[in-house]
Parts: sequence; structure tokens; C-alpha cells
Amino acid sequence: MIDFSPPFCARQSCVHHRLDPPTPYTDFIPWGFYSTKAFGLVPRFRCLACGKTFSVQTFSPHYYAKRRLDYQDIARRLASCESLSAIGRALRSSTDTISNRISRAARQTLAFDSRLGSCRFPHEDLAADGFESFCRSQFFPNNITILVGSDSQFVYASDHTSLRRKGRMTAKQKQQRALLDRLFRPDPRGVQRSFSRIGLEALRVLSDSARPSLSLWTDEHPAYGRAIASTPCLAALAGIGRLHHHTISSRAARTRWNPLFPVNYLDREIRKDLHEHVRETVCFGRNVNRQMERLTLYLWWHNYLKPHRARMEGVSHAAMAGYDRKETAGQLKRIWLSRAWLSLTELTESMWETWLRRRATPLKKGPDYLPKFARA
Repeated sequence: MIDFSPPFCARQSCVHHRLDPPTPYTDFIPWGFYSTKAFGLVPRFRCLACGKTFSVQTFSPHYYAKRRLDYQDIARRLASCESLSAIGRALRSSTDTISNRISRAARQTLAFDSRLGSCRFPHEDLAADGFESFCRSQFFPNNITILVGSDSQFVYASDHTSLRRKGRMTAKQKQQRALLDRLFRPDPRGVQRSFSRIGLEALRVLSDSARPSLSLWTDEHPAYGRAIASTPCLAALAGIGRLHHHTISSRAARTRWNPLFPVNYLDREIRKDLHEHVRETVCFGRNVNRQMERLTLYLWWHNYLKPHRARMEGVSHAAMAGYDRKETAGQLKRIWLSRAWLSLTELTESMWETWLRRRATPLKKGPDYLPKFARA
């Protein structure tokens, strides 16, 4: 028999769904078992306050799964430039199954980041820039803005926006782009809006560090300055000298002494580690939301499991960014043991869009499917 006690009631409207940490949940009774091929006999429970029934599996990251796969192994393979097909062959699973597990793992890591946000004490400046790739076809490029610690190379936030294809094109390509513009036209201010959301995360870093001021380095893209000026809290802190926005040419030598080295470094790492972003690859993203789920899982691996330097085994980017090492280690041991709940997780706007798959994929009709349990 499984020795398990539910930590809270699974019904969001129940008084026992949100509990204070010192208050144990005891208002339930055993409610039999049910049998599964994947997990054997699964105990069930019933809440005495609201009558909701739930099981051990309700609180598992494998909820509703028909096969148990190792999430951390999938994350490691994804961060080692394996495609979905390659991961599927290695684990004897379909690419749909692997995509499903990556979606689940991405939600787990978003909740992980949210929990650890209260135990970070950053002591560094920041750099931000857009990583350009594409989804569905090269007629639909995108800009993934990333906010990186200048010293730690820890990725504090990422945000996505679709772009209109630019650059040199043949007459036929221009004609095809004009046709596609009638079907899907990206937000012309997408980069500015995306950077505004990233800028708000920079303010959280400033408040966590308890520093009098913070420097934010970017290249000379005009949308970045407009984003800071059009966001009231960013503009106010810039006006009183607590947020210093510095720019440098993107054509400057990409050495370690360049203030944009952190984002240049991340550009290189993403290009070589995520197969869909390798240049001239036959493997590319078909769905924006799934692409961001893969990036979310990869950035979690980069931040918490990858050594800050090859010869610094055991020292992660998170440790260099001022995250409490003991708390981080404890959370890493528990990340795959219990299911992440949206109702119990505080998310930024960008994290919310990733969790709920709110981003639009070019030419795709209707919203992406999201399981009901992912909204709980």
C-alpha cells in the first residue's frame, strides 16, 4: 500500500485548496482504489469539506499519462541537441508523446522558477537582446527577447514575438510574402511590447538585490528605448536614476569585455544546444507555443543544472546569480515528485502565456489544445 497523504484538496473552490504551510490537510477520508496498467492500484480520497474525490495520481506530474517517462532525461537530451524524433527513438516513444512530456516538464519548471524567486539575492547588472529564429517557415521569423545576468549568464526571463520577414528577397518571395500578409500579419510593435515585459522582470531583479540602481545593457535597437519610455514604472525609475539603460553597437567585437557578452553567449548556446535553432537545419519549430515550451525547459537546464563554466562542476548559473544553494538543491530533488498547479503558482505575463499556450502560431486556426488539468 502506498504511504501517501494528499497535501490539499484538488478542487480550486474548496477552502482546503490553499493552505498555510504550517497547517496540515486532514479533512479527508480514504475512498477506495482504482486499477491502472501503468501504475497498478491507485488509492483514492474524498474531501469532507466539499465532497471532491481525487487520487494519488492527481498530485503526480504523470497525471493522465499512460506511460511513465523520465522528465529529467528528456530535458538532458533536449539540451544536448537531440531532435524530438531522436529522443523518441531512444525512449521508444512517438514524437507526440515526447512533445506531451516536454509540455508537462515546462510547466513544472515554470512553477520551480516561481517558487525560487523568493530566495534569490542578485548582485549584478543585466543585458538583454533578441534571439532571432523562425517558426513554421522562414516567412515567419520571430524575436525571442532574453534577459541575462551580466556576471552569471543566468537567464532571468524570456519573451516571444513574431516578426514580418525582412531582408533581401527575390521578386517571387516578395509576392509570396504579400500573399501571406493577408493571412497573418504580426504586431508591428511586437518587439517593443516584448521588451516592456522583459523590463518589468528587470525591476524585480532590482528589488530582490536591494541595490540603489541597476544597469541594463542592450544594442541600439530603437524599440528598446521606446519600450522603456512607454512603460510607466520603467520610465519613472529611469527618470530618478535607479535604472540606467546603456546601449552598444551590435557590430562591436563579441569578446568577453563586450557588455553584451552574456546575451551573445546565450545566442551561441541556444544555436548549438537546441536542434531546431541550429542554422540551416532541417529540424525547425512548427508551433510557437511548443517552441517556447522547449525553450523554457532548456533554459531551466541551463540555469540550474549546467555548470557555469566547464571546469566549475557543481557551480550553476543560479548559484552565481545569488540563488540560495541549499534551497535550490532541495527544490531540484522535488521538482519531478509533485504536480505543478496553476492556481498555486505566481507567474509573470510571459510565463502565463507559455503555461496556457496563449501565443498565436502563424496560419494556425484556433487556439492550441490545453488539457483541462493544466488549467487547475
